[in-house]
Amino acid sequence: MAGAVLITWGTRPFAQRVAKLLPAAQPVLFCAADELPEVLLRAGNYLRAPRADSPAFVHEMLRICLDNNVENLIPLGSNELYAMAEARQLFSEYGIAIWVPEVIDLAELAVIENPPRQLPLLLLHKGNTVTGAREDEQYDTLSGVFTPSDSGDELALCCIAD
Repeated sequence: MAGAVLITWGTRPFAQRVAKLLPAAQPVLFCAADELPEVLLRAGNYLRAPRADSPAFVHEMLRICLDNNVENLIPLGSNELYAMAEARQLFSEYGIAIWVPEVIDLAELAVIENPPRQLPLLLLHKGNTVTGAREDEQYDTLSGVFTPSDSGDELALCCIAD
C-alpha cells in the first residue's frame, strides 16, 4: 500500500476540502489537537495530534507519521507552519514530505487564514500542481495549499487560524 497523506486540523471543513483535492486512490488520514469523538477515532482515519505550542510537537508529529505509514503531511494550522517548515529536513530523512513552503519563502508569502469556500485552491508539492485551476504551471519549489491572487500572478498560502 502506498503511504498515506496526513492532514492536520482534520475536523475543520477546510481540511475536508483539501482532502477532496487529492487523488481518490490516495489514502488520507486526518489529525486534530482538539477533542475528537471516539466514533471518529474508531473509524481509523482520524488521529489525535499534539498541540502546535507543545515543545514536542515536531517529534510527536514525526512519530504519528511513522506509526501510520504517512508519506505526505499537509499542516493547515497557522501555528504549525513555521515549526513544520523548519522540520522539513528531519521528516525527509524518514521519507516524509511536508507540504509547506521553506522558511525563507514562508516569510515572504501572503497568508489567508480560514479562506472562504468560494476561493479556488491550488495544491502544490515541490512546485508542481497536484490539483487546482492551473495544472500546467510550475511554481519554483512551493508546497502547500494556495489560492491565486486577484491579479493571478501571485499566490497566497491558505491555512486555518489556530
